[in-house]
Amino acid sequence: MLDHSIYRHAAYFAPAQDHLLAELGAHWLGRCALTRLAVPAPPPTGIPGALFRQYTAAATRYGWHATMKAPFSLRTGLDVQAIPEAFAAFARSESAITLAALELRNMGDYLALVPGEPSQALQDLAFGCVRALHPLAQPLTGQQLAQRRLSPLSAQQDAMLLQWGYPFVGDQFQWHMTLTGSLQALGPQAVQQLHDAAIQWFGPVLNRPITLDAISWFVEPLVGGNFYEAQRFTLRNT
Repeated sequence: MLDHSIYRHAAYFAPAQDHLLAELGAHWLGRCALTRLAVPAPPPTGIPGALFRQYTAAATRYGWHATMKAPFSLRTGLDVQAIPEAFAAFARSESAITLAALELRNMGDYLALVPGEPSQALQDLAFGCVRALHPLAQPLTGQQLAQRRLSPLSAQQDAMLLQWGYPFVGDQFQWHMTLTGSLQALGPQAVQQLHDAAIQWFGPVLNRPITLDAISWFVEPLVGGNFYEAQRFTLRNT
């Protein structure tokens, strides 16, 4: 039975459990979002284990993923069953796509894996996902809007926030798989150590294309809780 008390829902890309990218990501974060179990973390060179867990804690809570539609609360009056039904309908309407080879990038405030080349097909798929699921989303409260605006937003990003509940939508969207929390408090040497550890750990999957073949329904069961993967919806084969 589906739980109506779930705090938030999200549409993520998560690699299939048997994919090397899934294994490496889960071990880097120290948690598998599908099994909801802790898994051994890598021994990063030159970084104490406790400190490494601190650097990755924020990413660990969200699970190993790339966002397609950012977390949202279910609109008042809707049954939670509407969510998997909408995911399934979207997956039936969209085809799997191949992304350019992944590379490690410093996003300015965190490290992430990103496709090495832009993809209009990816942008279209992500925006399509947002449009398909947005009718399920509860509008943001004034407090939530104010919280989002604590970080500087362009006029276009603010307009996206008002329309879609998230500022980085459409041509503002950047597909990425997050490896760390904020790096703002770290010195250059610590950031470089994390970068080098990530290059070593994810080396087997870097510079290789990846197939985006499914959209996963993730849930945050309660405020501040760990996200987990509730169901995976396979896209059509091209």
